[in-house]
Amino acid sequence: MSERYDGSTIDLEKALVRYMVERQLSRRELLERIARVGSAAALAPIIAACTGASTPSPAASASAAPPSTGAGPTPSPSATPVPSPEAELFIFNWTDYLAEEVIESFEAKYKTKVTQSFFSNTEEAYAKLGTDGGGYDLSFPISVDVPTFIESGAIVKLDKSLLPNIKNLGTEWSDPGYDPGNAYSVPYMWWTTGVGYDSAKITDELTSSKALWDPRWAQHISMLDDFQEVFGLALIQLGYSANTDKAAELDEALVLLKQQKPLVRTYSTDTIATLTSGDVWIGHIWGADRFAIQEVNENVLYYIPEEGGVKGSDTVAVFSGAKHPIAAHLFIDHILDAENSAANTNLIYYMGPNAAAKEFIDPAILEDPTINPDQEIVDKLEELLNLAPALRDEYLKRWQELRG
Repeated sequence: MSERYDGSTIDLEKALVRYMVERQLSRRELLERIARVGSAAALAPIIAACTGASTPSPAASASAAPPSTGAGPTPSPSATPVPSPEAELFIFNWTDYLAEEVIESFEAKYKTKVTQSFFSNTEEAYAKLGTDGGGYDLSFPISVDVPTFIESGAIVKLDKSLLPNIKNLGTEWSDPGYDPGNAYSVPYMWWTTGVGYDSAKITDELTSSKALWDPRWAQHISMLDDFQEVFGLALIQLGYSANTDKAAELDEALVLLKQQKPLVRTYSTDTIATLTSGDVWIGHIWGADRFAIQEVNENVLYYIPEEGGVKGSDTVAVFSGAKHPIAAHLFIDHILDAENSAANTNLIYYMGPNAAAKEFIDPAILEDPTINPDQEIVDKLEELLNLAPALRDEYLKRWQELRG
């Protein structure tokens, strides 16, 4: 929305957002004001602000209006100032998932106090976040769950004008299947699912997921208790997509998994416990778990199958009930900074999707192919997608047949 005033072009859309943030004014309140006094009187202060009249300094407030997510008019030649963030920011996070120096530098830069609360599993997190964030401004949903958050209206469309550092993402992360164009979320850290094995018990140099079908290790094999991960592994081994929608391919994967089942000691998501018990020598595990496993048994090695594998990611998103939306956007941009992204990777030993960060990452991490795989392997990795209900039922029907 733009108009002419005294011969000069006024960008009322940007001025409107800035004016509302500075005055702690919601869109509903502005519309009510227009209804009471008329548009000319209600918008006069905004026009005055655009034409050089003095305006109050930005106020950092918990009730600031969310940033505009519309396309907006063509930018003017002079840069539009970044809206001032609110004085507080509330984050719901995994423990030790953000480097302290990254939080401190954000607080120093924007004069915004960051408060973190922590969860230990996604079930706990999602229950507390609900459909509006549960009082938190941003959190870290797993990529496969992002479509559900979008559909429920729990997370808001991002204002990319506040995220200039999004350009630092690697090209393979610029248009994920779970959130095309990263419209509602930004990938934060990613991991792989592969195979872990005790090299003291298994002396072969393993490279394929077929090792999980080797009868020599019968009753010493574990598989994840996760239908998408297990079918994904089998489908990729057969040369199909981990997210196939073809019944014949799912049936083929089921046959393969039924052949394996007599060899499997347990299906479990607690891969740390299974691979440190002594009873399991080789298992289907999440790659990040191998660090905790190696603290107990340093002989456990991890690899991504040569046929390819599954990758997953945590994302960061702004919730619809956020009272500090500008601070939330600016924090996302802050962790997209190359050095800040590297600091987080160096703390938690997960690779981020930030291509610009690599020059600042600990060489030991970059040189570890299980954390930072070669591009040839990365190209074979597939992200699990949120399945449509009818297709999910097809997977679950076969999963129940396998596990029944």
